[in-house]
Amino acid sequence: MELEPPGSGTLYTKAENLKRLPEGNNLVLREVRLEDSAQIIAWRNDPVLGKFMTREKLTLTQQEEFFRSYQARADDYYFIAEFKRSRKPAASIALANLDFAAKRGEVARLIVDPGARLFLVEIFDLLLAFAFVQLGLSVVVANVQSKNGSAKNFHIRLGFQTEKISPKAWWNGDDVITFRMSREDYPRLKQAWSALLLDAREV
Repeated sequence: MELEPPGSGTLYTKAENLKRLPEGNNLVLREVRLEDSAQIIAWRNDPVLGKFMTREKLTLTQQEEFFRSYQARADDYYFIAEFKRSRKPAASIALANLDFAAKRGEVARLIVDPGARLFLVEIFDLLLAFAFVQLGLSVVVANVQSKNGSAKNFHIRLGFQTEKISPKAWWNGDDVITFRMSREDYPRLKQAWSALLLDAREV
């Protein structure tokens, strides 16, 4: 697939970009809503799902306040990946800390429902398509805790490269690995991981 960035000289607003979200075989991205707060809190406060995210449990009020602050930011796209037919939420994921001058963004706030783990590649496929095709970014990075072996292996499997390692930069003193994927590498890597995408088989 030839990648074409947004039309020359055309700058879409955040609202316009959110009308052009990609769909996969099983999932679709949509912007997070206030009413998603309870589900996000349930995911984040789960001792397994939230193990590598935060040292303290979050309250519904905190998540709702975060949502309202998010709405005011132009450099942040916060999504729910949901199943196309049932509209059941599968995961949260964001493209945050966007630097439009450097054409760079960061994968953030990823939490995958246990029932949707088989669709993790599709979730990333949708986010990266949005980042590289819709927003025209040059680089997408992801910061991963060194002890989070499954997350490290997943990024490597998709073709992310290690950009740097920041010693003891996580809140618990663990090292942080910054993975990166470039726009130039994206078409080749997408072709490779497309074999990992599941046919329509919503669960």
